[in-house]
Amino acid sequence: MGSRTIAKTLKNRILELQRWIGAGLDLLFPIQCAGCGEAETIWCDVCDTSLVRLVEPLCQACGYPLGEPRPCPSCRSRRPELSVRSFARYSGRITQALLHLKYHPDRQLAAAMGAWLEELYVREGWGAEVIVPVPLSKQRAQKRGFNQAGLLADALGSRIDLPVDSSSLLRIEDTRSQVGLDPHERWKNVEHVFKVGSHSLKDMDVLIVDDLFTTGATLSACAVAIRASGARSVTGLTVARA
Repeated sequence: MGSRTIAKTLKNRILELQRWIGAGLDLLFPIQCAGCGEAETIWCDVCDTSLVRLVEPLCQACGYPLGEPRPCPSCRSRRPELSVRSFARYSGRITQALLHLKYHPDRQLAAAMGAWLEELYVREGWGAEVIVPVPLSKQRAQKRGFNQAGLLADALGSRIDLPVDSSSLLRIEDTRSQVGLDPHERWKNVEHVFKVGSHSLKDMDVLIVDDLFTTGATLSACAVAIRASGARSVTGLTVARA
């Protein structure tokens, strides 16, 4: 048995173990709405109605809601290095839901959000071949124990039948949190901190997935690294946009 086959088998077994652990956690902890706490539903109708969905006209680069066709104010200072679309505005109850997902490996919530991302993907008509979640640093991943972007990528991948590559794109520096930084500081903070550690994305159409778009700095830095590895195209989806 070759080394690639062994690695693939080991990865599949780890994923299966994660699924069993997730199922066990679902049994131990009662289901409640991630937005308001209502029992027996992961995302209630009231919270769903409160979402401010982002629809056309949108900036074709960053997905900013324009209201009417005009130059994008978000891209005025710096245009992202990929086309990005976000499902809803980061306001109201979706903020609570994303904070919950950031610190709790809630696969049911990720599955609900995966359906939102599928809606975006189908609407845009993109033809990706592989999904890549925005990675955490090794230190942060060890501390948290999971990556919320990875949960979203897995949920989306299962819905649109695309493989998820969570190992090729690496965050090689444990940078400071983006929270509290101004736009210029955000771009500088993630510059050159990602790399692709193999040739697995060469000549591929890559879809990057993350939970939140703020300035586009992180997604852009990921896109630069992925393109440098030889990828054919890079697009991005996020659940929400600040």
